Amino acid sequence: MEDKVIKVDLNIYMQEVITATVYKFTDKYFVSQNKTDNTIQVTFSAKPEQEANFDLLEKEFKNELIDQQIRYDTEQKFGHIRNLIVEKAFSPIS
Repeated sequence: MEDKVIKVDLNIYMQEVITATVYKFTDKYFVSQNKTDNTIQVTFSAKPEQEANFDLLEKEFKNELIDQQIRYDTEQKFGHIRNLIVEKAFSPIS
C-alpha cells in the first residue's frame, strides 16, 4: 500500500497546530512528520484494518488544519480571559 504525503507551510501554520491536526488522524493512519526548510512533510500510511481514501484524507486534513489554527489563534488572543473566569469561579467564597 502506498503512503500519502501532504506538505504544510510553516509560514501559514504553527508547528503546534500541525501536530494537533496530525493527532486527529492517528486512529486510522500511522503518521510521521519531517521538517524541510519552511515546510512540514506529513506522511500517512493506512493501518492494516483501515481502507485508505487518500483524496478524502487530504481534504479532511486541510479542513482540520484551518480549524486547529483558528483554535490556536483564539487561545492566543483570549485565553487569558478564560483563565480569569476559571480563577474567579474557583476562588474561595468570602
